[in-house]
Amino acid sequence: MGPLELLWAVLIGVFAVVGIVRGYAKELGVTTTVLVALLLLTRGGESILKAFDVLLTRYGDSSLILDGQYSGLIHSLFYILMFMTIVIISYHGETLAFEGVPPRGPLGMALNLMSGLLNGYLIVGTVWHYLHAFNYPIQVLGLFQPPLTEFAQAYLVPLIPVPLLEPYLLFLVPFMIVMRVLR
Repeated sequence: MGPLELLWAVLIGVFAVVGIVRGYAKELGVTTTVLVALLLLTRGGESILKAFDVLLTRYGDSSLILDGQYSGLIHSLFYILMFMTIVIISYHGETLAFEGVPPRGPLGMALNLMSGLLNGYLIVGTVWHYLHAFNYPIQVLGLFQPPLTEFAQAYLVPLIPVPLLEPYLLFLVPFMIVMRVLR
């Protein structure tokens, strides 16, 4: 497999194309949903895992989630699958779209592109965050071989969205919801 940042850039490019096709009004709705998902996972993800671990311990022989050999893999998969489930739901079917008439021409195209790039950064960067936070447990599956390139370590890992946005999520989520309600 190639460098992780190459996959990161390609996936963000895919989201940019999706943003151009869907339009910025729908993409801003996805942005709002992604921010809500980040808020829920950063504030309550560990509590959900602990509750699930207690249930498994109560009805099984031992705890496998928090203390097992594959605990990093289970943790990262939990966060990634929960996050991606919310993302897929936000893209599927009737979406939370913002009001407004998109401008025609290059300005409209630029707004669509920027909103797609933003969502790509948030979604792909969040997946990268959960892989990085648990020391790339997908190594067990043979999907990644460390180390990261110097470029990724120096310039991309510090720009992963979850640590950058976490202090502001309690402000950003209500702001985006209020902006959706106000026309």
